[in-house]
Amino acid sequence: MVRENIGVEMIKPSSPTPPHRKNLRLSFLDQLAPPTYTHIILYFEANNNNCHEGSGETSRKLKRSLSDVLALYYPLAGRIRPEESRVECNDAGAEYSEARFSDDRISDVVENPVVEELVKYVPAAPYGGGDVPLAVQVSFFGCNGVAVGVCMSHRVADAMSLVTFVNAWAAVCRRDAKTVDLIEPTFDLASRFPPADFSRFFPPPEAPSPPPPPSEKIVTRRLIFDEQKLAAGPEVEKPTRVEAVSAFIWKHLIGASSAAEGGKNNKGAKNKAFAAIHAVDIRSRANPPLPNQVFGNACARSMAMTTAAAEEERDYSYYDVVLKLREAIRKADGDYVGKLENGDEFLENYSSTEENDPAFKDGSKTLEICCFTSWCRMPAYEADYGWGKPVWVSIIGVPTRKNLIFFMGSKSGDGIEAWLNMAEEDADVIQTNYNLLFCHRGVIAGAVPEM
Repeated sequence: MVRENIGVEMIKPSSPTPPHRKNLRLSFLDQLAPPTYTHIILYFEANNNNCHEGSGETSRKLKRSLSDVLALYYPLAGRIRPEESRVECNDAGAEYSEARFSDDRISDVVENPVVEELVKYVPAAPYGGGDVPLAVQVSFFGCNGVAVGVCMSHRVADAMSLVTFVNAWAAVCRRDAKTVDLIEPTFDLASRFPPADFSRFFPPPEAPSPPPPPSEKIVTRRLIFDEQKLAAGPEVEKPTRVEAVSAFIWKHLIGASSAAEGGKNNKGAKNKAFAAIHAVDIRSRANPPLPNQVFGNACARSMAMTTAAAEEERDYSYYDVVLKLREAIRKADGDYVGKLENGDEFLENYSSTEENDPAFKDGSKTLEICCFTSWCRMPAYEADYGWGKPVWVSIIGVPTRKNLIFFMGSKSGDGIEAWLNMAEEDADVIQTNYNLLFCHRGVIAGAVPEM
């Protein structure tokens, strides 16, 4: 790999943000979001447009259109002030960088991706620090292909907002004013979900927390669940693709973890609980619904819990796992979203939920959490900067987060790419069971499109 860094610059909005928009309040849902960055990379093969105009003209179009779209998405050119639960919309700019990979070919990356190396096509984090909401990198390949990598702060946006921004930028770049009008964002999430005072419910601990568990090697695995692996099986009728693959992963993670704990200490295995958390888009679940183009963290979480002992009694049945996940996801309904509109009241109830059992804090019981995020219904493959739609859309591995799973839709729309970040031993168990799917009829019965 030969990398040539072409440069980094700040791209400011093409028109100044008016005074009445200089401060954007973060919502209660934004406050709940982790202080991390979300990444997406879109890979475009060379065609007559991006090949004949050359990288110089492509660069000028991308920078000009980014400046124009930042006038619509003005908070992304500002600076995050988390201690004040706001974004200062000061037009300081978004980071834009370019790199050239003369020895890399888009086809090689798409057909044989090395997930650990994809981070070179997107900023891991902005150079300017954690208060910068947006950084992008455009990578030019030796084959004349292009990759557009976008890094956006989770403090201000969920995955749907990220993908909507990417599509808006692409529409501006190809001068599609009609599409831009349809997806023009709104920034009023805090009016529906005002920020809350977390210090009332989660004061600083008076005693030191139990020591963290021994460090583990976290790896990223990418598993493809195509139609064959989602084919009809004997147990559960018509699970969604997300339910089917989530159940497969969670079931085998519980089995691997329970076996490891049981080998060390049978009591430890019996006192272990497991939680599966799904991030759920609440735009359509809210009452009244939120507009699709609302910008921010318009998502909530559903949580299913079980114990090693309970799953052992049920023999880790797919049927029970799917139903447990389905029941939890369906609870994220309009009533649940309504409770989120009063953040203080929601936090008061949350502090007494099952996952906050004091036994987990004092170490007499352990809780292993597995977090799932689905991007399957997001129109990332619709982004067209004027060179056609991407041949592949990827994320990057998160080697610092154990049991974090992302689901990406395939370009054909009928499969799922599961990106697993977990302890190497657990990943090996899931990989082994995944490989066995070639020998069986599939995961679970007739998976259907999304939940």
